[in-house]
Amino acid sequence: MDVRYVNHNGETFILNGDGLTFVDDMPLHEYEWIYTLTNRVTGMGGKAGKFARWPREFSFEIRMRGFTKQQFLQQVNRFHAIVDADCVAEAPGRLYVDGQYMVCFLAVGGDIPSHPKTGNFATREVTVLAVEPYWCTEVTTLINPAADTTDTTGKKYNYNYAYRYGTGLSAGSVYNEHYAPAPAIITIFGPASNPSIIIGGNTYAVDVVLTATDYLVIDQITHKIYIVAENGARTDVFNNRNKEHDIFEPVAVGESQVVYSGEYAIQITLVQQRSELLWTE
Repeated sequence: MDVRYVNHNGETFILNGDGLTFVDDMPLHEYEWIYTLTNRVTGMGGKAGKFARWPREFSFEIRMRGFTKQQFLQQVNRFHAIVDADCVAEAPGRLYVDGQYMVCFLAVGGDIPSHPKTGNFATREVTVLAVEPYWCTEVTTLINPAADTTDTTGKKYNYNYAYRYGTGLSAGSVYNEHYAPAPAIITIFGPASNPSIIIGGNTYAVDVVLTATDYLVIDQITHKIYIVAENGARTDVFNNRNKEHDIFEPVAVGESQVVYSGEYAIQITLVQQRSELLWTE
């Protein structure tokens, strides 16, 4: 099992698998729905509704050791530096388990470590603050990646891909194999003018102009819409969204047809969210 934490700076700490750190993954399967209850006036039964998953805390045990005293000290001090940096910056990282991830602050608290003075190992419980208390699996589809780069009649795609694209109406599909609708992160690569895409009958459109080195991101997780320039600068274009359609409508279960002009490349990342960590071998 691959268990690792990546903080907001991209620094990684392996929590299982390197022979130095060990985690019992069973507490990671804990989950909780928040809901409201309404009782019937008859006093017999009632109704549950408004189910939600709010940020929550949970704990799990970490055991760290080193083959030498120096290695042990480096290990425990590096762990604290990586997780504490997120709290200082007020920016969460991601806890990964076999490709699934949870957005969280890995350690907002820790109990007294169990550490024999003569040993190169320690055990402690850390308190995790899960700001997005569900496990995510991302499935990405690239629409219209034409492989024929010799066709000079189409449009050359200049952002990271050596592809050319035709200009006729294009269609593809995305498949959500999850048991619930999945929010998406939709990326549109320039050049494009007022890009508009239909996914499963719903229109996702933003009134902007993208250069050949720009790309537009519609993030249904954070409810942000922005353009990223070649130098990495972001421009908020939330108010440029087409308000006649719900740009944050998630992608339905099953296959959804994707229809658009075919003049630019699209990347659609479905974020499948589970309350419980997926059980794997």
